[in-house]
Amino acid sequence: MSRIAFTAGLVFLAASTVIAQDQAQNPPAASSTIPAAVRNQSECSGWIAEHPVPRDIIVVGGADDDAHSLVRQFVEGDSIYISAHEGGNIAMGSEFRVVRPAKELFLTRRYQGQYWDLHKLGKPYEDVAIIRVTHLNPEGAVARVTFSCGSIFPGDTVVPFQARPVPQFTVTPPLDHFTPLNKNRQHGRIVASRNNHGFLGEQTVVYLNLGGGDGAKPGQRFRIYKVLPSHPTGSLTKMPVPPETIGEAVVLSVQEKSCVAMVVASYREISAGDFVEAE
Repeated sequence: MSRIAFTAGLVFLAASTVIAQDQAQNPPAASSTIPAAVRNQSECSGWIAEHPVPRDIIVVGGADDDAHSLVRQFVEGDSIYISAHEGGNIAMGSEFRVVRPAKELFLTRRYQGQYWDLHKLGKPYEDVAIIRVTHLNPEGAVARVTFSCGSIFPGDTVVPFQARPVPQFTVTPPLDHFTPLNKNRQHGRIVASRNNHGFLGEQTVVYLNLGGGDGAKPGQRFRIYKVLPSHPTGSLTKMPVPPETIGEAVVLSVQEKSCVAMVVASYREISAGDFVEAE
C-alpha cells in the first residue's frame, strides 16, 4: 500500500507542477471591469452649466479669521460660515457643494475657436469642496469642510450636494489606430480639460461638446481621434491624410449640452480640440 501511495503522490506532484507552470504562463484573467475614476477625480471634475448657478447660498467667512482677511483660505477640516438669501434653504446636517466660476482657467486658448465652443455650451464651473452643516444660529449657519478639491474663499457659491456615481468600464486592448470613421455614430470634440492643460494624457478629466440632448450618458465610451491638415506633396496640391485614433474616454456625468469624461487610454499626446466618436 505504501508503494501505491508513494507512486500516487509522485503522479499528483508531477501533475501539480504541470498545472502550476501552465498557470504561470497563462494566468487566469483578472476582473477587467474597473471604475472610470476615483473620488478625487469625480468630485473635483467641474462641469459646464447651461445656465449660471443660482447664488442663493454663499460663503461669508470662517472660523479663525478675526481680521476678515480677503486672502484667508479654508480647507478640509475647517469650519466656515454660510448665509442664505431669498430662496436658499439650510437644514441641520445637510450637505452642500462649494463651487465657483472657472472662467479664469480658460483665459489661455488651446485651439482656434475654443472660446466660442465653450461659450455655446454654457458657463464652466470648478468644484471647490463638500461641506456639512453643523450649527444653525440666528446669525447664520456653520458648516464643516468634509472634503476639498481646493481652497474655499468668501464669496464662493454653495449649492445642494448631489452624489456623482462613478461608472465602470471594461479594460480592452488598444483600438486600431487607423480605423476609418463611422459617419453614422455620434461625433464631438474635446473643448477643454479640467485644468486647461495644453496636452492631455490618461486620467485627465475632459469636457466634450455632447450632452444629454445629444444622447450622451454616463458610462458611454468614446474613441479620441486627431484630424490632421492636408499634407503638402511638394507640388501645388495637398493630399488628405487618414484620421488617427489616439485614445479613449468614458463619460462620467452629463449636462444638457456637454458632458464630463475621463481619458482612460492614451496612445500619444491628446489636446483640446481633438475629436471623439462613440464606440
